[in-house]
Amino acid sequence: MSSVKPTPEPIANRAGLPALRARAGTHPTFLAALRRGLADGNRPGLSELRSRDQDDFTLGLLDAWAATLDTLTFYAERQANEAYLRTATRRESVRAHARLIGYELAPAKAASCHLVFEAEPHDAPEAVLDYPPGLQVRSIPRDGELPQLFETVEPLLARAEWNAMRPLMAWPQILAAGAEEIQLAQDAPRLALGDPLLLMRGEVPVAAAAGDQAGFLRRVSGLRDGIGGRRILALRSDPASQPPYGFRPILQAVWTPGLAFSTSSMVALLAGHGWSVATLAAASNFHSLTAREMRQAVQASDFRAEGPIRPAVLRVRAGFFGNTAAVKLLPADSGIGAPGAVTATAGEAGDTAPVNRAYLYLDRDHPEITAGQGLLIRDAANEAWLRIHAAETQGVEAYGLAAKVTRLEVDDKGLAPDGALIALSGFTTRGSIAHALPEPLPLADLPITDPVGQAAGALGADQVEIATPELQLMPGKVLAITGERADLAGVTAAEIRVLAQNLIVGDHSLLTFTQPLAHRYVRDTVRISANVALATHGETVAEVLGDGDATRTFQRFKLKSGPLTHVSARNARGMVPAIELRVNRIRWGLVEDFRAAGPQDRVWLLRIEEDGSAHVVFGDGLRGARLPTGQGNVEAVYRRGAGLSGHLEAGQLSLLATKPAGLKAVTNPLSPAGGADAERLEDARRNAPMGVLTLGRAVSLRDYEDFARGFAAVAKARADWTFDGFARPILVTVAGQGGAILPETGDDMQNLRAALLAAGESDLRVGLRNYRPTGFGLAARLFADPGHMPEDVIDAARRAVLAAFSFDARELGQGVSQAQVIAALQSAPGVVGVDLDALYTGDTPRLQPRLTAALGRPDLAGALPVAAELLTLDPIRLHLEVAA
Repeated sequence: MSSVKPTPEPIANRAGLPALRARAGTHPTFLAALRRGLADGNRPGLSELRSRDQDDFTLGLLDAWAATLDTLTFYAERQANEAYLRTATRRESVRAHARLIGYELAPAKAASCHLVFEAEPHDAPEAVLDYPPGLQVRSIPRDGELPQLFETVEPLLARAEWNAMRPLMAWPQILAAGAEEIQLAQDAPRLALGDPLLLMRGEVPVAAAAGDQAGFLRRVSGLRDGIGGRRILALRSDPASQPPYGFRPILQAVWTPGLAFSTSSMVALLAGHGWSVATLAAASNFHSLTAREMRQAVQASDFRAEGPIRPAVLRVRAGFFGNTAAVKLLPADSGIGAPGAVTATAGEAGDTAPVNRAYLYLDRDHPEITAGQGLLIRDAANEAWLRIHAAETQGVEAYGLAAKVTRLEVDDKGLAPDGALIALSGFTTRGSIAHALPEPLPLADLPITDPVGQAAGALGADQVEIATPELQLMPGKVLAITGERADLAGVTAAEIRVLAQNLIVGDHSLLTFTQPLAHRYVRDTVRISANVALATHGETVAEVLGDGDATRTFQRFKLKSGPLTHVSARNARGMVPAIELRVNRIRWGLVEDFRAAGPQDRVWLLRIEEDGSAHVVFGDGLRGARLPTGQGNVEAVYRRGAGLSGHLEAGQLSLLATKPAGLKAVTNPLSPAGGADAERLEDARRNAPMGVLTLGRAVSLRDYEDFARGFAAVAKARADWTFDGFARPILVTVAGQGGAILPETGDDMQNLRAALLAAGESDLRVGLRNYRPTGFGLAARLFADPGHMPEDVIDAARRAVLAAFSFDARELGQGVSQAQVIAALQSAPGVVGVDLDALYTGDTPRLQPRLTAALGRPDLAGALPVAAELLTLDPIRLHLEVAA
């Protein structure tokens, strides 16, 4: 007989095991030890018992006792495992361990999103509709889903004009003096090649600056159709024109007290300047101008700069009286002289012009030419622009001719293209032509084709011009931008941005966001809505919890509805419960524990049980005040609903649960995000010690990772050093539950940024980015056990490898090797061998020895740091087959 006793068995546990071994023995070893004791020489009273048959009563008693010991040691081992955080298997055990260090398992957290409302048009378009928080919107469920309710958590300011503001689609055409091409509006009069044109600044033509060839008159040298019925004219002009469309820098005009504002004076004051809506608001408040009057004044102002150049076609072309006289055919003694200067005809006709004036006689009657119009005289070398002071029809006899003509009274000197004055006496009757009756041509606004979100000229990627002046759109307003992506035809995207500045530029608004747009959008598909409010998953419930009893300590009440909604907050856990509790209509405050509470402090605790139910606990009169006695005096207003069920698709929230006056529709342009289910057991094991490890401070990279991972809605986190050319900031990459992307401008990311800055070193910059999900593909041939069906083997292998390389099983920055893939495939039942044919990222199958996931690093182009990747297996690129 061996000298080694079967029991107690030696117990040895190496570090890092997922479970403890703490049993002194099992049924076989206990039974062997008991039977060994029957032959022990120290027990002479048992020496007479020599039977070893199983049906012996004594042996049956020993067998029963061995079974009892087996049961006792099994539960003793279970109890030993539950005594440690790493090895505990029951949620209540993990919760009890966590509470020892002040950690509470995270409950389910509500998802959030921005809702875009559509307001009804009403009789007062300048009025702003104001709605308090609590607007309820219900989702349209997909197959297998239940309707989800969201509520707004901030006030909504809405206007019908803010439903779908459009970007500026055309820019006023600004002509230069040497313009070679102009675009006319669709309703402009028809022109033909060779028609004479002038470019007018006010009442004076503008000369083309071309040195010795400078002149007023232009000719139409080309005609073609443009966008939207516009007509494009090419002008015969030597100098090159400046680009007709350019974004002018904004002048920030400042209102000064005492400035007399009115709808008439503002037309002149606003033109050519940029005005902040805050400035205009101050002016309107001071001078009692309504928003409607301000809007009318802004829209009446001319966006073009002072003295714009406008085209005009010269409809009348005339010669001067006497240009056809055949004086040489007359008798020599007739005494009739030949025509000379255009100003000499007055003497021949017996007229005397006033001082510094001259009479010009056209070759026939032109009743359409009237006083106040302009006149252009040209000969082979000179041009002169004149203003007609008087025009009348009369008969003239001179140069052997008699005719009914139009006599024009003009200055005796005209304006030359070089700006000097030129005497009309230098123009001859036979060599000069008069052009009159300039008809203004309507310029077409130039179409803007640049995508919204693309920097162009002085316009940045964080700016967009809208077609209307929105005087009531103040900085801080949240806007929703939707449209078709310029880089992906047919793909519609949406973004939420916060308005940083609203400048009134001419007759429209220039909006500047706090962040550039993430995408570029086709301009005519873009719609901007300002009727936006933040909403979170959950429904408000008002409930009477019960009666207060001053004789009871630590009085406790259970909320009848659940789960209790927790929303994002700027604290170490990243969330707070959405509950308000009042006793005798007086609000009591929520605390984490009663240790710092005094006898008179009106505070209470919140406890979430294993089944998800919520309880509120009050003090005992020493640590926290007792409840005063009363009937139904303990009331709560809270919200119910949370978890990943709130992660809906974009556009699913489209049913107004109630119909508030003035609102007719609602939608969510982006998918709700930030929701989380109650903390899982494995996550609790990892997250519970973090508060002790960091003690509320973040120093090392591991501290930043642990701090971010313990934040609500964050499932994975990684911290990396980067470099910006001067310092080494830290980049923290995070991933939401289930692989969700947390909105960059959402509350979760903003609150986590603030918490990291508060917990970290003050002189160390910390960046926060969403992870980059990257899928990889693989192809393999499986050698299957002949006893298994091939399709069963493939199905089992597929499930095994997808689970091994799922989001939950992978870490940020973790690579994938061939050995890991083969091991995962061979763990499937029925797989006896694997021939790996392809392991790759991208679209081209190839066999790579290892796939590397990018870590957080600086961007070589100087942009934002590049976030870490997470490699997961793409089911579409997974190809398995059983080898023949």
